[in-house]
Amino acid sequence: MSFNELMRTEDASLSKFATVYMTTAEGNRLKMLMCKNFEAKANVKTKALPRMGAIVEAYRATGVALPFKMTIYKCTEEFDKMVDNFIKKGIMPKFQIQCSNEDPTTVTTIGRSDKIYNSCILDGDVLLSLAGSEEDYIEQEINGYAEGVETPERYRNPEYM
Repeated sequence: MSFNELMRTEDASLSKFATVYMTTAEGNRLKMLMCKNFEAKANVKTKALPRMGAIVEAYRATGVALPFKMTIYKCTEEFDKMVDNFIKKGIMPKFQIQCSNEDPTTVTTIGRSDKIYNSCILDGDVLLSLAGSEEDYIEQEINGYAEGVETPERYRNPEYM
């Protein structure tokens, strides 16, 4: 491998330059600056496909789940409001999350990535209150699922690919 075949450091995007937005069921768009980490995945579901005469087991994709998780500092009660709405009215509000990464170093080489997760719903614990004698910041992990994803902007493949 020659020196020209190495990945350029300018193509490694830093996650700290990402911005996360949430649009509530009421249509309020919030910049989630209190978001410490955000991660969304496509969890592809497969099922074995038995075949006569084949030694190698085959699989076929049968569906996909779109789980997400984010760690936020507890300086908003937007998620508490969703839980409260569910408790009082029996309706869990859905919301939208947008994650955009525009690292100033990589934007000239691979560009920007922008994904919008639609019809998101909470799953698991929502921290309502926390008290303690330590000097720790109050953080909470928010988990959920999206029903769809759109990609208005994608990274460009690096020139060496």
